[in-house]
Amino acid sequence: MKLKILDKFREGDATCLLCKASLADYVNGLPENFREFYIQRGIVTNRFLDNLWDTLSAQRHIPPIVLVGGETPPDLSSQEEFDFSADFKVLDGLQRSHRLKEIWDTVAFIENEFDDNTSLNVPQLARQQANNLRKKGINPQIFQKALGAHREGNGREFLFERNTIWLEVWFGLSEAAQIQKMLVLNAGHKSVNIKHQIELIFWSRFEKLQAELAPGVVFREKDKSSISYSKGRKPGEYHFAHLISAFVSLLDGALVKTNAEYSADQAFPGENESDETLLDVDDQVLRAFAHTIAALDHSLRTEVGVRWLGREVVLVGIFGAIGALAERGSGGKVEALRDFETKMPRFIASLNLQEFERWRNSLELSKVNIGNVNKREVFNATLQFLKGLNHGLIRWGDIGEGPANDAS
Repeated sequence: MKLKILDKFREGDATCLLCKASLADYVNGLPENFREFYIQRGIVTNRFLDNLWDTLSAQRHIPPIVLVGGETPPDLSSQEEFDFSADFKVLDGLQRSHRLKEIWDTVAFIENEFDDNTSLNVPQLARQQANNLRKKGINPQIFQKALGAHREGNGREFLFERNTIWLEVWFGLSEAAQIQKMLVLNAGHKSVNIKHQIELIFWSRFEKLQAELAPGVVFREKDKSSISYSKGRKPGEYHFAHLISAFVSLLDGALVKTNAEYSADQAFPGENESDETLLDVDDQVLRAFAHTIAALDHSLRTEVGVRWLGREVVLVGIFGAIGALAERGSGGKVEALRDFETKMPRFIASLNLQEFERWRNSLELSKVNIGNVNKREVFNATLQFLKGLNHGLIRWGDIGEGPANDAS
Protein backbone atom coordinates (compact mmCIF):
# COMPACT_ATOMS: atom_id res chain seq x y z
CA MET A 1 0.00 0.00 0.00
CA LYS A 2 1.40 3.41 -0.99
CA LEU A 3 1.03 6.17 1.61
CA LYS A 4 1.70 9.89 1.39
CA ILE A 5 2.93 11.52 4.63
CA LEU A 6 0.92 14.56 5.70
CA ASP A 7 2.29 15.12 9.20
CA LYS A 8 4.48 13.52 11.89
CA PHE A 9 4.16 13.24 15.67
CA ARG A 10 6.47 11.70 18.28
CA GLU A 11 5.36 10.26 21.60
CA GLY A 12 8.20 8.85 23.67
CA ASP A 13 9.88 6.14 21.62
CA ALA A 14 6.93 5.90 19.23
CA THR A 15 6.24 7.85 16.05
CA CYS A 16 2.87 8.52 14.45
CA LEU A 17 2.57 9.45 10.78
CA LEU A 18 -0.62 11.01 9.47
CA CYS A 19 -0.91 9.63 5.97
CA LYS A 20 -3.21 9.77 2.97
CA ALA A 21 -3.98 6.74 0.83
CA SER A 22 -6.26 5.65 -1.95
CA LEU A 23 -9.27 3.93 -0.41
CA ALA A 24 -8.81 1.15 -2.94
CA ASP A 25 -5.20 0.67 -1.83
CA TYR A 26 -6.21 0.54 1.82
CA VAL A 27 -9.05 -1.95 1.50
CA ASN A 28 -7.19 -4.13 -0.99
CA GLY A 29 -4.14 -4.05 1.28
CA LEU A 30 -5.94 -5.22 4.44
CA PRO A 31 -4.24 -8.35 5.82
CA GLU A 32 -6.28 -11.56 5.67
CA ASN A 33 -6.36 -11.68 9.48
CA PHE A 34 -7.05 -7.99 10.09
CA ARG A 35 -10.18 -8.85 12.13
CA GLU A 36 -8.19 -11.07 14.51
CA PHE A 37 -6.01 -8.53 16.34
CA TYR A 38 -6.18 -9.92 19.88
CA ILE A 39 -6.95 -6.67 21.67
CA GLN A 40 -9.93 -5.92 19.40
CA ARG A 41 -13.47 -6.72 20.59
CA GLY A 42 -14.43 -8.25 17.23
CA ILE A 43 -17.16 -7.28 14.79
CA VAL A 44 -20.28 -5.89 16.46
CA THR A 45 -23.78 -5.00 15.31
CA ASN A 46 -24.13 -1.30 14.64
CA ARG A 47 -26.90 0.06 12.44
CA PHE A 48 -25.16 3.39 11.91
CA LEU A 49 -21.99 1.72 10.61
CA ASP A 50 -24.12 -0.54 8.43
CA ASN A 51 -25.05 2.61 6.53
CA LEU A 52 -21.39 3.26 5.59
CA TRP A 53 -22.44 2.54 1.99
CA ASP A 54 -24.21 5.93 1.89
CA THR A 55 -21.01 7.70 2.96
CA LEU A 56 -18.99 5.78 0.40
CA SER A 57 -21.34 6.24 -2.54
CA ALA A 58 -21.68 9.97 -1.81
CA GLN A 59 -17.87 10.20 -1.58
CA ARG A 60 -18.09 11.79 1.84
CA HIS A 61 -15.26 11.83 4.35
CA ILE A 62 -14.56 8.59 6.23
CA PRO A 63 -13.09 9.24 9.71
CA PRO A 64 -9.36 8.41 10.04
CA ILE A 65 -8.33 4.86 10.88
CA VAL A 66 -5.48 4.11 13.27
CA LEU A 67 -2.96 1.41 12.33
CA VAL A 68 0.06 -0.17 14.01
CA GLY A 69 3.10 -0.68 11.77
CA GLY A 70 6.59 -1.97 12.49
CA GLU A 71 9.28 -0.74 14.84
CA THR A 72 10.99 1.83 12.63
CA PRO A 73 9.26 4.61 10.71
CA PRO A 74 10.48 5.64 7.26
CA ASP A 75 12.96 8.51 7.31
CA LEU A 76 10.89 10.78 5.07
CA SER A 77 9.45 14.28 5.12
CA SER A 78 5.93 15.60 4.60
CA GLN A 79 4.42 14.98 1.15
CA GLU A 80 6.82 12.12 0.44
CA GLU A 81 5.43 8.66 -0.33
CA PHE A 82 6.45 5.21 0.87
CA ASP A 83 5.32 1.59 0.53
CA PHE A 84 3.68 0.37 3.73
CA SER A 85 4.14 -3.27 4.76
CA ALA A 86 0.99 -5.41 4.61
CA ASP A 87 1.48 -6.91 8.10
CA PHE A 88 -0.09 -3.96 9.94
CA LYS A 89 -2.80 -4.15 12.61
CA VAL A 90 -5.99 -2.09 12.85
CA LEU A 91 -5.88 -0.36 16.24
CA ASP A 92 -8.99 1.75 15.76
CA GLY A 93 -11.46 1.51 12.87
CA LEU A 94 -12.02 -2.24 12.75
CA GLN A 95 -15.78 -1.84 12.30
CA ARG A 96 -15.34 0.60 9.40
CA SER A 97 -12.62 -1.55 7.84
CA HIS A 98 -14.79 -4.67 8.08
CA ARG A 99 -17.72 -3.00 6.34
CA LEU A 100 -15.51 -1.44 3.67
CA LYS A 101 -14.06 -4.89 2.98
CA GLU A 102 -17.57 -6.35 2.74
CA ILE A 103 -18.47 -3.74 0.13
CA TRP A 104 -15.18 -4.29 -1.74
CA ASP A 105 -15.70 -8.07 -1.89
CA THR A 106 -19.32 -7.66 -3.00
CA VAL A 107 -18.35 -5.26 -5.79
CA ALA A 108 -15.57 -7.64 -6.89
CA PHE A 109 -18.05 -10.53 -7.00
CA ILE A 110 -20.49 -8.54 -9.14
CA GLU A 111 -17.80 -7.31 -11.54
CA ASN A 112 -15.86 -10.56 -11.89
CA GLU A 113 -18.18 -13.51 -11.21
CA PHE A 114 -21.81 -12.52 -11.27
CA ASP A 115 -23.92 -12.97 -14.42
CA ASP A 116 -26.43 -10.11 -14.22
CA ASN A 117 -29.95 -10.82 -15.47
CA THR A 118 -31.22 -7.35 -16.34
CA SER A 119 -34.74 -8.66 -17.04
CA LEU A 120 -35.17 -8.82 -13.26
CA ASN A 121 -35.07 -5.81 -10.97
CA VAL A 122 -32.49 -5.71 -8.19
CA PRO A 123 -34.71 -6.96 -5.30
CA GLN A 124 -36.02 -9.84 -7.43
CA LEU A 125 -32.51 -10.86 -8.40
CA ALA A 126 -31.36 -10.66 -4.77
CA ARG A 127 -34.16 -13.00 -3.72
CA GLN A 128 -33.32 -15.39 -6.55
CA GLN A 129 -29.65 -15.41 -5.54
CA ALA A 130 -30.27 -15.57 -1.77
CA ASN A 131 -28.80 -19.06 -1.26
CA ASN A 132 -25.77 -18.36 -3.43
CA LEU A 133 -25.08 -15.09 -1.64
CA ARG A 134 -25.39 -16.78 1.73
CA LYS A 135 -22.86 -19.45 0.74
CA LYS A 136 -20.39 -16.78 -0.34
CA GLY A 137 -20.92 -14.78 2.86
CA ILE A 138 -22.26 -11.76 0.97
CA ASN A 139 -24.66 -9.42 2.76
CA PRO A 140 -27.89 -9.31 0.66
CA GLN A 141 -28.51 -5.62 1.48
CA ILE A 142 -25.01 -4.64 0.34
CA PHE A 143 -25.45 -6.82 -2.74
CA GLN A 144 -28.60 -4.93 -3.72
CA LYS A 145 -26.94 -1.54 -3.27
CA ALA A 146 -23.79 -2.59 -5.12
CA LEU A 147 -25.72 -4.15 -8.00
CA GLY A 148 -27.88 -1.04 -8.31
CA ALA A 149 -24.75 1.11 -8.45
CA HIS A 150 -23.14 -1.28 -10.95
CA ARG A 151 -26.12 -0.98 -13.28
CA GLU A 152 -25.70 2.80 -13.14
CA GLY A 153 -22.02 2.48 -14.07
CA ASN A 154 -20.70 3.13 -10.56
CA GLY A 155 -18.43 0.26 -9.64
CA ARG A 156 -15.09 -0.15 -7.91
CA GLU A 157 -13.47 2.84 -9.61
CA PHE A 158 -16.25 5.20 -8.48
CA LEU A 159 -16.58 3.79 -4.97
CA PHE A 160 -12.96 3.16 -4.05
CA GLU A 161 -10.38 4.44 -6.51
CA ARG A 162 -11.73 7.99 -6.53
CA ASN A 163 -11.97 8.07 -2.73
CA THR A 164 -9.13 8.63 -0.30
CA ILE A 165 -8.72 7.96 3.41
CA TRP A 166 -6.52 9.35 6.15
CA LEU A 167 -4.54 6.87 8.24
CA GLU A 168 -2.69 7.39 11.51
CA VAL A 169 0.17 4.90 11.41
CA TRP A 170 2.11 4.17 14.60
CA PHE A 171 5.66 2.83 14.60
CA GLY A 172 7.62 1.60 17.63
CA LEU A 173 4.52 1.22 19.79
CA SER A 174 4.94 -1.44 22.50
CA GLU A 175 2.16 -3.97 23.17
CA ALA A 176 1.37 -2.24 26.48
CA ALA A 177 1.11 1.10 24.70
CA GLN A 178 -1.11 -0.44 22.01
CA ILE A 179 -3.53 -1.67 24.68
CA GLN A 180 -3.54 1.71 26.42
CA LYS A 181 -4.28 3.49 23.16
CA MET A 182 -7.03 1.03 22.34
CA LEU A 183 -8.72 1.81 25.67
CA VAL A 184 -8.45 5.55 25.06
CA LEU A 185 -9.61 5.36 21.45
CA ASN A 186 -12.66 3.30 22.43
CA ALA A 187 -13.52 5.28 25.56
CA GLY A 188 -15.96 7.39 23.59
CA HIS A 189 -17.36 4.51 21.55
CA LYS A 190 -20.00 3.47 24.04
CA SER A 191 -23.29 3.71 22.20
CA VAL A 192 -24.91 7.11 22.48
CA ASN A 193 -27.95 6.86 24.73
CA ILE A 194 -30.91 5.94 22.52
CA LYS A 195 -33.07 8.66 24.09
CA HIS A 196 -30.41 11.20 23.21
CA GLN A 197 -30.17 9.87 19.64
CA ILE A 198 -33.91 10.23 19.15
CA GLU A 199 -33.85 13.74 20.60
CA LEU A 200 -31.11 14.79 18.18
CA ILE A 201 -33.09 13.45 15.22
CA PHE A 202 -36.16 15.45 16.29
CA TRP A 203 -34.21 18.44 17.58
CA SER A 204 -35.84 20.86 15.13
CA ARG A 205 -39.16 20.29 16.95
CA PHE A 206 -37.88 20.95 20.48
CA GLU A 207 -38.47 24.71 20.54
CA LYS A 208 -41.92 24.30 18.97
CA LEU A 209 -42.99 21.80 21.65
CA GLN A 210 -41.43 23.87 24.41
CA ALA A 211 -43.33 26.96 23.23
CA GLU A 212 -46.64 25.10 22.91
CA LEU A 213 -46.28 23.58 26.41
CA ALA A 214 -45.20 26.81 28.14
CA PRO A 215 -45.13 27.66 30.99
CA GLY A 216 -44.34 23.97 31.40
CA VAL A 217 -40.75 22.80 30.98
CA VAL A 218 -39.47 20.11 28.61
CA PHE A 219 -36.38 18.22 29.78
CA ARG A 220 -33.82 16.70 27.45
CA GLU A 221 -31.98 13.46 28.22
CA LYS A 222 -28.70 15.34 28.70
CA ASP A 223 -30.37 17.55 31.33
CA LYS A 224 -32.32 14.86 33.17
CA SER A 225 -32.43 11.15 32.35
CA SER A 226 -35.85 9.77 31.51
CA ILE A 227 -35.56 7.36 34.48
CA SER A 228 -34.85 10.19 36.91
CA TYR A 229 -37.64 12.28 35.39
CA SER A 230 -40.21 9.49 35.68
CA LYS A 231 -39.40 8.91 39.34
CA GLY A 232 -39.65 12.55 40.35
CA ARG A 233 -41.99 14.17 37.83
CA LYS A 234 -43.86 17.30 38.89
CA PRO A 235 -46.92 18.91 37.25
CA GLY A 236 -45.96 20.90 34.17
CA GLU A 237 -42.84 18.82 33.50
CA TYR A 238 -42.35 16.79 30.33
CA HIS A 239 -39.55 14.72 28.86
CA PHE A 240 -38.64 15.36 25.22
CA ALA A 241 -37.90 11.69 24.45
CA HIS A 242 -41.29 10.67 25.90
CA LEU A 243 -43.06 13.30 23.82
CA ILE A 244 -41.34 12.06 20.68
CA SER A 245 -42.30 8.43 21.35
CA ALA A 246 -45.91 9.45 21.95
CA PHE A 247 -46.00 11.69 18.88
CA VAL A 248 -44.63 9.10 16.44
CA SER A 249 -47.06 6.53 17.91
CA LEU A 250 -49.87 9.00 17.21
CA LEU A 251 -48.66 9.44 13.63
CA ASP A 252 -48.34 5.69 13.04
CA GLY A 253 -51.47 4.73 14.96
CA ALA A 254 -49.47 1.98 16.67
CA LEU A 255 -47.04 1.31 19.50
CA VAL A 256 -43.76 2.56 18.06
CA LYS A 257 -40.52 1.47 19.69
CA THR A 258 -38.05 4.35 19.51
CA ASN A 259 -35.09 1.99 19.85
CA ALA A 260 -31.71 1.76 18.11
CA GLU A 261 -33.30 0.25 15.00
CA TYR A 262 -35.78 3.11 14.75
CA SER A 263 -33.07 5.69 15.40
CA ALA A 264 -30.85 4.34 12.63
CA ASP A 265 -33.72 4.14 10.16
CA GLN A 266 -34.70 7.75 10.83
CA ALA A 267 -31.15 9.08 10.73
CA PHE A 268 -30.53 7.31 7.38
CA PRO A 269 -33.81 7.41 5.52
CA GLY A 270 -32.26 5.89 2.39
CA GLU A 271 -30.59 6.83 -0.82
CA ASN A 272 -33.79 7.96 -2.55
CA GLU A 273 -35.14 9.99 0.34
CA SER A 274 -34.12 13.36 1.69
CA ASP A 275 -32.23 13.59 4.98
CA GLU A 276 -34.84 16.21 5.90
CA THR A 277 -37.66 13.66 5.99
CA LEU A 278 -38.27 14.18 9.70
CA LEU A 279 -38.80 17.91 9.19
CA ASP A 280 -41.98 17.29 7.20
CA VAL A 281 -44.15 17.10 10.33
CA ASP A 282 -47.47 18.90 10.10
CA ASP A 283 -47.26 21.78 12.60
CA GLN A 284 -51.02 21.72 13.07
CA VAL A 285 -50.84 18.12 14.28
CA LEU A 286 -47.88 18.97 16.53
CA ARG A 287 -49.78 21.88 18.10
CA ALA A 288 -52.88 19.76 18.66
CA PHE A 289 -50.72 17.03 20.20
CA ALA A 290 -49.08 19.51 22.58
CA HIS A 291 -52.49 20.93 23.53
CA THR A 292 -53.76 17.44 24.40
CA ILE A 293 -50.63 16.67 26.44
CA ALA A 294 -51.11 19.89 28.42
CA ALA A 295 -54.79 19.10 28.95
CA LEU A 296 -53.89 15.66 30.32
CA ASP A 297 -51.33 17.25 32.63
CA HIS A 298 -53.89 19.74 34.00
CA SER A 299 -56.41 16.92 34.53
CA LEU A 300 -54.03 14.56 36.33
CA ARG A 301 -52.77 16.55 39.29
CA THR A 302 -53.07 13.91 42.03
CA GLU A 303 -49.82 12.31 43.17
CA VAL A 304 -50.60 9.03 41.43
CA GLY A 305 -51.80 10.87 38.30
CA VAL A 306 -48.63 12.96 38.03
CA ARG A 307 -46.52 9.82 38.35
CA TRP A 308 -48.65 7.89 35.84
CA LEU A 309 -48.30 10.58 33.18
CA GLY A 310 -44.53 10.59 33.70
CA ARG A 311 -44.23 7.12 32.20
CA GLU A 312 -43.32 6.83 28.53
CA VAL A 313 -45.39 3.66 28.15
CA VAL A 314 -48.52 5.55 29.23
CA LEU A 315 -48.09 8.35 26.69
CA VAL A 316 -47.23 5.88 23.91
CA GLY A 317 -50.30 3.79 24.75
CA ILE A 318 -52.72 6.73 24.88
CA PHE A 319 -51.54 8.49 21.73
CA GLY A 320 -50.98 5.27 19.80
CA ALA A 321 -54.64 4.46 20.43
CA ILE A 322 -55.79 7.94 19.37
CA GLY A 323 -53.78 7.56 16.19
CA ALA A 324 -55.15 4.06 15.58
CA LEU A 325 -58.71 5.34 15.82
CA ALA A 326 -57.86 8.20 13.45
CA GLU A 327 -56.50 5.67 10.95
CA ARG A 328 -59.81 3.81 10.98
CA GLY A 329 -62.04 6.91 10.86
CA SER A 330 -62.78 9.56 8.29
CA GLY A 331 -61.19 12.43 10.22
CA GLY A 332 -57.51 13.19 10.63
CA LYS A 333 -55.17 13.25 13.61
CA VAL A 334 -56.17 16.78 14.68
CA GLU A 335 -59.86 15.82 14.76
CA ALA A 336 -59.05 12.65 16.72
CA LEU A 337 -57.10 14.65 19.31
CA ARG A 338 -59.90 17.18 19.71
CA ASP A 339 -62.44 14.38 20.06
CA PHE A 340 -60.30 12.80 22.79
CA GLU A 341 -60.15 16.12 24.67
CA THR A 342 -63.94 16.42 24.69
CA LYS A 343 -64.10 12.96 26.26
CA MET A 344 -61.14 13.52 28.60
CA PRO A 345 -63.13 14.14 31.82
CA ARG A 346 -64.85 10.75 31.44
CA PHE A 347 -61.55 9.14 30.48
CA ILE A 348 -59.83 10.51 33.62
CA ALA A 349 -62.76 9.38 35.77
CA SER A 350 -62.44 5.83 34.41
CA LEU A 351 -58.69 5.44 34.93
CA ASN A 352 -58.75 3.72 38.34
CA LEU A 353 -55.05 4.50 38.78
CA GLN A 354 -54.63 2.92 42.19
CA GLU A 355 -55.73 -0.36 40.63
CA PHE A 356 -53.33 0.23 37.73
CA GLU A 357 -50.43 0.51 40.17
CA ARG A 358 -51.55 -2.63 42.01
CA TRP A 359 -51.84 -4.58 38.74
CA ARG A 360 -48.52 -3.23 37.43
CA ASN A 361 -46.68 -4.21 40.62
CA SER A 362 -48.16 -7.71 40.44
CA LEU A 363 -46.46 -8.46 37.12
CA GLU A 364 -43.50 -10.85 37.30
CA LEU A 365 -40.32 -9.38 35.84
CA SER A 366 -38.99 -12.83 35.01
CA LYS A 367 -42.00 -13.71 32.87
CA VAL A 368 -42.97 -10.57 30.95
CA ASN A 369 -41.53 -7.36 29.56
CA ILE A 370 -43.33 -4.95 31.89
CA GLY A 371 -42.89 -1.97 29.59
CA ASN A 372 -44.46 -3.75 26.62
CA VAL A 373 -47.30 -5.16 28.71
CA ASN A 374 -48.03 -1.74 30.25
CA LYS A 375 -48.22 0.15 26.99
CA ARG A 376 -50.36 -2.52 25.34
CA GLU A 377 -52.73 -2.38 28.30
CA VAL A 378 -52.97 1.42 28.13
CA PHE A 379 -53.37 1.27 24.34
CA ASN A 380 -56.21 -1.27 24.53
CA ALA A 381 -57.93 0.48 27.41
CA THR A 382 -57.81 3.84 25.62
CA LEU A 383 -58.97 2.36 22.31
CA GLN A 384 -61.90 0.59 23.98
CA PHE A 385 -62.87 3.81 25.75
CA LEU A 386 -62.77 5.81 22.52
CA LYS A 387 -64.92 3.20 20.79
CA GLY A 388 -67.47 3.40 23.58
CA LEU A 389 -66.83 -0.20 24.66
CA ASN A 390 -65.57 0.61 28.14
CA HIS A 391 -68.09 1.72 30.77
CA GLY A 392 -67.23 2.50 34.38
CA LEU A 393 -63.79 1.96 35.89
CA ILE A 394 -61.08 0.31 33.79
CA ARG A 395 -60.32 -3.21 34.99
CA TRP A 396 -56.55 -3.26 34.53
CA GLY A 397 -55.18 -6.69 33.75
CA ASP A 398 -58.55 -7.84 32.50
CA ILE A 399 -58.65 -5.94 29.20
CA GLY A 400 -59.13 -8.05 26.11
CA GLU A 401 -56.40 -8.21 23.51
CA GLY A 402 -56.85 -5.43 21.02
CA PRO A 403 -55.10 -4.58 17.77
CA ALA A 404 -52.09 -3.11 19.57
CA ASN A 405 -49.12 -4.13 17.51
CA ASP A 406 -45.58 -2.88 17.95
CA ALA A 407 -44.18 -0.99 14.98
CA SER A 408 -40.47 -1.38 15.21
